[in-house]
Amino acid sequence: MSESVPAFHPDESVEFRLSAEQHVVLSEAAALLGWTVPEFILCTALDRAERDLHAQAATATPTGEDTTHAPFTVFLTTNP
Repeated sequence: MSESVPAFHPDESVEFRLSAEQHVVLSEAAALLGWTVPEFILCTALDRAERDLHAQAATATPTGEDTTHAPFTVFLTTNP
């Protein structure tokens, strides 16, 4: 695991404040999928994180055998 990524704690939570307008938008989007707001936020945040990691791995210049992003680079090297 990278030194910049903190260790996972199963009871860890993330809190932030929303404006009324932001809450309405998130609530409506979550309702379209039949999800709760926390489910929607977590799913969309994870989706974005995976896309960003994939994009970073695709543009990174290999400098040796770095296994930090191994789970993500497998998608770049596997032929369907």
